[in-house]
Amino acid sequence: MRTDNGGLLVSPDDGEVLANPIGGRMVVKLRDSDTGGAYSIHDNIIPPGSPGPRPHIHRDHDEVFYVLEGVLTVRVGPRTITAPTGSFVVVPRGVIHQPSNPETEPTRVLLMFSPAGMDRFFEEAAEGRIPLQAALTDPAVLEKLTAFTSKYGYAFAEFPPRS
Repeated sequence: MRTDNGGLLVSPDDGEVLANPIGGRMVVKLRDSDTGGAYSIHDNIIPPGSPGPRPHIHRDHDEVFYVLEGVLTVRVGPRTITAPTGSFVVVPRGVIHQPSNPETEPTRVLLMFSPAGMDRFFEEAAEGRIPLQAALTDPAVLEKLTAFTSKYGYAFAEFPPRS
């Protein structure tokens, strides 16, 4: 809700609820249009035991995770980060990463993308039931997935070997 001075108030119940493409629930709290294209923010619940999406990069966006509840595990390149409640994990654009929740309780994070451009990614993924977790072998599905992810500067990738 816009305030009189041009600010924006986003209450706990505000936002568009989506089915998270990796399971759980996602709420788009700030859309690209709310920030003049500067960033978007998503409230994301990752279910217990979720491997997260396949390893990937964002060519055009920096991604920040702020852990609100639980513990988030993020593999960033060859390093694995265990981030407890109150932690930030910053993944610069072009860096291969994979967030997950190997714990027995849900993990809740605020996801921030800068610049904007990812709010429609999650809406389309939810609407089209785009598979972001499983490695695919069906050429038709793989072609659809590649076209979808390319549109958003998102690409699946392989981690470098651990040292």
